[in-house]
Amino acid sequence: MKKLIFLLSSLAFFSFFTATKVQAEESFSSPESSVVYDLNQGGLQQFEVKNDLGETYTISIEEEPQFFIMASAVKSGTYKITKEKALQWKANYKIDVSNNKITRAHSASATAFTGSFKSLLLKVDSSTQATYYLKRTILLAETSINLRAKLAGSSISITY
Repeated sequence: MKKLIFLLSSLAFFSFFTATKVQAEESFSSPESSVVYDLNQGGLQQFEVKNDLGETYTISIEEEPQFFIMASAVKSGTYKITKEKALQWKANYKIDVSNNKITRAHSASATAFTGSFKSLLLKVDSSTQATYYLKRTILLAETSINLRAKLAGSSISITY
């Protein structure tokens, strides 16, 4: 019985370690992938996406309720951007959009269900782009996760 438990524990350890290592290599070699949130449609828009390894992620962008409406080429307001890998981790932040610009990135949050987050940095890169930089550690492997929102015309492009 002890041998069976040892064997299953070893298998679980190496499967976590190997999957994370491959994911880290993928982030450097694959082209950037993105989804597009339509500002004119607004509301909550969710996307199920897969990486090259077939791992599924959920990307969601949600417009925060507003008490007044402002006319502009791009809808002004606050938008919550979330990326989640089911049963492993979830990260989100909010951006404020006004006059066709990202004026602020705030309310960053990250939860690790397995492993932990080593570092978190939310940054407004330019007037049209904000990025949440995360470093996740599981066992001995470290991966980088970047969740970028880029304002373009009447949409927000989310690069994951």
